[in-house]
Amino acid sequence: MSTRVVRFPEQGLPGTVVYYTEPSAPEADGEGGPVEVAPRGAVEVPAEAQLVYAADADGHGLAELAQLPPDTFVVVDLGGATDETLRSVGKLSGVRTLVVAGDFTDEGVRALGGLSSLGDLVLDSPRFTGAGLAALAGSETLASLDSLVLCGGGAFEPASLRQLAGRHNLGTLTIENTPVDDALADAVLTLAPPLTDLSVAERPGHELDLAVLERLLSTGLAVNGISAPPQNAAVFARAAADAAVLDEDMDEELEAVAEERGGVLRDIVREADLDELLAGPVPVLVDLTAPWCGPCGLLTPVLEDIVDACGDALTGVKIDVDEAEWAQERFDALSVPTVVLMRDGSEVFRFSGAWPPRRITEWLAAAGIHVPA
Repeated sequence: MSTRVVRFPEQGLPGTVVYYTEPSAPEADGEGGPVEVAPRGAVEVPAEAQLVYAADADGHGLAELAQLPPDTFVVVDLGGATDETLRSVGKLSGVRTLVVAGDFTDEGVRALGGLSSLGDLVLDSPRFTGAGLAALAGSETLASLDSLVLCGGGAFEPASLRQLAGRHNLGTLTIENTPVDDALADAVLTLAPPLTDLSVAERPGHELDLAVLERLLSTGLAVNGISAPPQNAAVFARAAADAAVLDEDMDEELEAVAEERGGVLRDIVREADLDELLAGPVPVLVDLTAPWCGPCGLLTPVLEDIVDACGDALTGVKIDVDEAEWAQERFDALSVPTVVLMRDGSEVFRFSGAWPPRRITEWLAAAGIHVPA
């Protein structure tokens, strides 16, 4: 097996570096998984290893990041980040995912304009107002960026998003702890298209404005994983609001549905078979899934139970997107699991991610499909 040497500062960096191995890799002892190394001095790793760096350093000891080769890490996750931290990270042009949380300002964000490989960016600071986004507009970073998460709240001004209009490739935007009002909607809609997916969560103690969610849904945006045609936007605004609330017991609810009812969801590979079902009088629930997708394994048994309970009132199909390569393009699904309800050949609503039975049955009820208890 070929290797390469990564040279970290002799005094070391705070935090840890991890790379991942396949089960067949010699260093994996037949099990595979993460291998942790200390970022100090010369470190030998497999030639193809992609390094993940995580630290919660309160802004200390990270200046040396600027001295590393720009392609050292593919993922950087830093807590306690300051403006100085972001200036150091801004030299790592090979980073594909960057998560920074701390007390940085717009000045620090302005230093991130040269991350030409960046696909995902998370900015979490109570002092970030959004003004720093202007420096990213038209930059190498914004040209490659697909997903942006803004979760500091407090000082963030939604109007700052307008600075990116027409100068970005963002497909997904997440905004947390910021008032979800018409001002936010106005700014977000300047980004669509290419923006297709929006996730929003209000400040603690505040509920999402259903009229604003309806407005966003009616433009074709998926909001909090929920999407519906404009004529159904009002009905599913509540579903989008519900989806913003993360239930602490959601995983337990999903894991409780342990027994798959094999055969309840019909496996579809040929598009013609799907078309035949969609031409019929019964609504069809389409489950886009993949064998490598962990959440899919939790969700499919839930859907099996729901479709089984509905009897002749609902047909369920399961489509492995690896086998049916046409499926994701047909349904314009960027990820799995994605579930789409079709009636009379038209989409009624959709959601993405794994959700517990009670939520899904509520959404189906809003679409006029009652799920017996």
